[in-house]
Amino acid sequence: MIYTIKRFTGPFICLLLVLLHLDVHAQVSLLQKALDKMAGYKNFSYQSVYKQKEYTSDTLEIHHRDIFSKAPEDKVFGYLFSLEQTFSGNKFPSTTIYNGQSLININPADSTYEMKEIKAAAILGSLPDYLKMMEGLLKRRPAELVGDTIINTITCAHLVVNSADTVINKEHYYTRIHLYIDKLSGMPERVIAHARSSGIGDGISNYYSETRYFDYQFDQDHIDLASIKIPEGFHLPKERPTLLTPGGTAPGWVLHAADGRKVSSAQMKGKVMLLDFFFIGCAPCMLSLKPLNRLHEKYKNQNVAMVSLTERDSPKSVLGFQKNYHIKYPMYVDAKEVVQSYHVAAFPTFYFIGKDGKIAQVIEGYEEGFEEKATAIINDLLKK
Repeated sequence: MIYTIKRFTGPFICLLLVLLHLDVHAQVSLLQKALDKMAGYKNFSYQSVYKQKEYTSDTLEIHHRDIFSKAPEDKVFGYLFSLEQTFSGNKFPSTTIYNGQSLININPADSTYEMKEIKAAAILGSLPDYLKMMEGLLKRRPAELVGDTIINTITCAHLVVNSADTVINKEHYYTRIHLYIDKLSGMPERVIAHARSSGIGDGISNYYSETRYFDYQFDQDHIDLASIKIPEGFHLPKERPTLLTPGGTAPGWVLHAADGRKVSSAQMKGKVMLLDFFFIGCAPCMLSLKPLNRLHEKYKNQNVAMVSLTERDSPKSVLGFQKNYHIKYPMYVDAKEVVQSYHVAAFPTFYFIGKDGKIAQVIEGYEEGFEEKATAIINDLLKK
């Protein structure tokens, strides 16, 4: 028996490796066929609906309509394109277009456009970019080929990719991607991603997203350079107001905490204040959660008030967010007027206000060393 096992171990392993190689090749081939199909036409378009549940129970939904026109001479993208997205609840879509010379963001809500720096990341998340990313991932980490799955009467090849899977302190963390490719058209029908991770705030993130692709069109006669342009009547926006200058008096405000309590800046007169402008799901805002929690604990018994405010998140979302990430400092909602009066356009933005009610310092964005810098500013203001 021992001799028999030894005799067949080598051939068995070789056969297993061959089968694994064929399986990986088949998986990559599915994606390559979709990429080749798109590349085989002078233009193509599709629509997609992206749904995401991330840090709260609320669902974000975005409708995309993307158009690509082949431009082999273009060295950055190889395409001219129009990428249109509409967030749920918004009346107007926003569109990014590339005409071979300029990258332009078009905002129908106020009939303005902005010129952007041309970077390959402009098509990040589009279907061609996503398929290339998945193709590279499959070469490094083979997927499980589940077999045929029927979705909305469409027979799809079903691949499952475990791009991360580990156990830390008895907690299971993973990222699992389900890719469904229509066997008849060869194009993706759906992508579903599940993830469980830590490292943001003091809690665990459970992430879910689903993207449904449909309405594929190829070689449309009306898609050309002339159709990928700035609409008539659109103009450059007025220069946005700069952040308030240190030394000036901080605008007053009235806000409601996520639990309904009414609070005003007048009630905090004589205190050092740290205003944190954030929104749920903003990546750098998420990175600031732990430092802000530590700052709150450090100064909670001193003459310091922390005011964390959002203009876009509901009270229910914020309460769930605070509970999941064990946030100890207060969060306030419906802060649109405060965001405007403090000229905030990027998140997070931090305003430090002295006991005299004057703006002491402003930090736009989050970066390493924020906690140390904030501590130094607050300590200095407490001495005055």
